[in-house]
Amino acid sequence: MPIILYLFLGGAGSGACLVLAVAGLFVPRERVIVVRSGRARRGVRTAFAAPSAYRSLFAPAYACSLVAMLLGMLCLAADLGRADRLLLLLVSPTFSHIAVGAYAFAACFVLALVLALAWAGVVRGVSQGFVRVAEILLIPIALIVMVYTGLLLQSLAAVPLWAVFWLPAVFVLSSLSCGIALVAGVAHLGSAGAAFAPLFRRAVFADAAVIVLEALSVAAFLVACAAAAGASASGTAQAAASSYTELVAGANAGLWWFGFAGMGLALPLLLEVVLLSDEAKPRGLALAASACVLLGGFVMRFCIVEAGMHPVIAFAAGG
Repeated sequence: MPIILYLFLGGAGSGACLVLAVAGLFVPRERVIVVRSGRARRGVRTAFAAPSAYRSLFAPAYACSLVAMLLGMLCLAADLGRADRLLLLLVSPTFSHIAVGAYAFAACFVLALVLALAWAGVVRGVSQGFVRVAEILLIPIALIVMVYTGLLLQSLAAVPLWAVFWLPAVFVLSSLSCGIALVAGVAHLGSAGAAFAPLFRRAVFADAAVIVLEALSVAAFLVACAAAAGASASGTAQAAASSYTELVAGANAGLWWFGFAGMGLALPLLLEVVLLSDEAKPRGLALAASACVLLGGFVMRFCIVEAGMHPVIAFAAGG
């Protein structure tokens, strides 16, 4: 469970950071600067200062993404067994998926914290250019964390289910959808959802497109799993077959089909189509869609991790 929570929280938190960084870059410059007293050598001195409306959008959303990533770090430390092993990942010179992911995770957290303090108005006097640079840097770093949550499992090639080519794409698209849902959910819990209705209408459209792409990636993932399960009668093929059967028809099949495919993909897509066609933009539907996406993102990771089976275990189970 700690690694499942780490994959979910890390993906959702980094996805939200990516969404917020992109949104921040589209905020007009004149809305977030103030003229300070005195003059610099090259013109009037200005500083970054977000008005209350923007603070109500970015500050809580960044705070939630930071909480999600912090909890993810704690889950990773719990999975490693000792907290000092997490620090060893940052000081170890060994190049690995885990080490790269740990560095990217730490950088994403630091940049998100800096931007959260800037948008909340806690840190004053920073330039608007500094904030823009931090947002530009956060975009690729958050994307690396999103990709890493899929590559982490795929790098464990001994488990055939996790070595499928489409798994990172599924995780990245799920992380992006969960990030949009997290930002939209936080905004609609407060006043920012109504204040930035045009922005969230575009976000709903983007998330609907991401859900469609995620569904297609999941379909390709299942087809690839079925193909691997039908390979030669080796221990690897038996493990692939056992994992595939466990995923689609095993003990957690109900969670996979109802919790993920139904509640996590089909239902939020339906709700978002209604949101796009309804000019009233009911707040309850937006919150329901966000909750369904986040639930589906967790269930998907739970089912895939639980269904993974090692060839030796599969061979022993098959007799």
